[in-house]
Amino acid sequence: MCRFLIAVACIAVIVYAGHMPTAEEAKAELISAGVSETAADGILSLAEKYKSQFEQGKTDREAAKAAFHEFHSEVDKYMETQSSTDQAAYKEFVEKKKTQHHGHHSTPSA
Repeated sequence: MCRFLIAVACIAVIVYAGHMPTAEEAKAELISAGVSETAADGILSLAEKYKSQFEQGKTDREAAKAAFHEFHSEVDKYMETQSSTDQAAYKEFVEKKKTQHHGHHSTPSA
């Protein structure tokens, strides 16, 4: 569950952070990872529903946490309705984002 939450956070950041890719770029990234266009559209549609809550989360950590939990729950339910191919591709996408996130935020050893 924690890994999925990290992935959801990454997707939200990808979609809504000013210095990160646009929704179109995030969709293209999902599709290039093997997620169908339909599933990618669904994920981004869910993210759009939480856009204002994600924005509020920039200044209110608890609001961000609540929004991510709600978003996580919806994406989880949504992905259960998608094909096994989409589920597998999305899982791989999540793992890749998790690895990238840890790589960017790890402390270099001295």
